[in-house]
Amino acid sequence: MTRRRSVRLHLDLNTAPMMAGATHGRHRKDLIVLHETVSGDVRGLADIQAVERYLAGIGYGIHGMTDREGHTAWAVGLGDAIFYHCGGVNERSIGIEQVFRGATNRPSDRLLWAVRDAELRATARLIACAARAWRIPLRYSDGDHAGVTSHWSVSQHHPESQGHWDCHPVHLGGYYPALAVIRMARAYQAAGLRFG
Repeated sequence: MTRRRSVRLHLDLNTAPMMAGATHGRHRKDLIVLHETVSGDVRGLADIQAVERYLAGIGYGIHGMTDREGHTAWAVGLGDAIFYHCGGVNERSIGIEQVFRGATNRPSDRLLWAVRDAELRATARLIACAARAWRIPLRYSDGDHAGVTSHWSVSQHHPESQGHWDCHPVHLGGYYPALAVIRMARAYQAAGLRFG
């Protein structure tokens, strides 16, 4: 029997030094929540670094982040940290921010995501690695069950989530290609991708 080769995820930035002060304990994870930043969308890592600094400065945090160019950031060693990123599910969830400038929660936002293949793939890689590390099922969740969800879906069930529309999924009448990203994550997981 041939042993499957492991492939380590390439990280462009370890955000643990920025996020360490924003932790609120540790907890087992069974949910991945996708977010959009609605922030500057600039070349290089400056967009990721600015959002990370802002979140940490107000006591919020995020486990991972991607941008249009496909850069990938992760808070190494803090995967089970509780960060304030999505009210109602903070303890049990991993948050992944995606730099995205113009979410309006209109179907036209589909076109904006259609040209961000590098970012969607980077997000899928983070999802695959987090799902492997914490045995999270790679299926879309309503936010109440284990799996991968969006801030929009969590907001439908948890008023603490403040009515956000981040990553409103296409299959639920929105604009974000959640099911396509989960399919990519399954392929990356099957290929043996994991955190280094």
